[in-house]
Amino acid sequence: MTRKDKFLLLAIIVVLALVIAHAIFSMDVVRHGRKIISRVELKNLDPANNGINIEVTEPWYNPKKEMVFNVMEPDERDFDRIDVTRCLLQCAQELGDRDFSRIYICNKGNRLYYINAVDFKKLGEQYQNGEAINNLSLYVKLPQVTYTLNDSLAFPQHEGLLSSVSDAQDWNTMMSNLLR
Repeated sequence: MTRKDKFLLLAIIVVLALVIAHAIFSMDVVRHGRKIISRVELKNLDPANNGINIEVTEPWYNPKKEMVFNVMEPDERDFDRIDVTRCLLQCAQELGDRDFSRIYICNKGNRLYYINAVDFKKLGEQYQNGEAINNLSLYVKLPQVTYTLNDSLAFPQHEGLLSSVSDAQDWNTMMSNLLR
């Protein structure tokens, strides 16, 4: 094998390696979609979000204008139900002027629920304006506007004296599913 043949073989191997690396990277980017709110941006919204592994993405091809709020595995620090809800409301506030139809609530990439954009944006406005006392009432309002993947309400509407207790239990169930 001549020196020229060796060089040609090395060039082919390098080009092939680059093509394979590009294909793997492209598939990963397409599968996860485009980041709308990254972990870094989430931390910039509130220092209390430091270390929380949550991202908002949208698919690259997105004719239905859907977004994904993805709660990932904790890596820097553990986070709890309150942290996830606060992040969700902060994202609702940040996404208020974006055009989308619904946002899927996911656990490690698995879709569990969705919230229609109108309801999501309204929660963001209420969070921004501080309409609720310490925003705690927004936490329990969240399950009231949450749907399952088969388009039915995820939790029943409660009325009466104990409705707040039932709404809090629904919120706890919803957040438990997100943090499995």
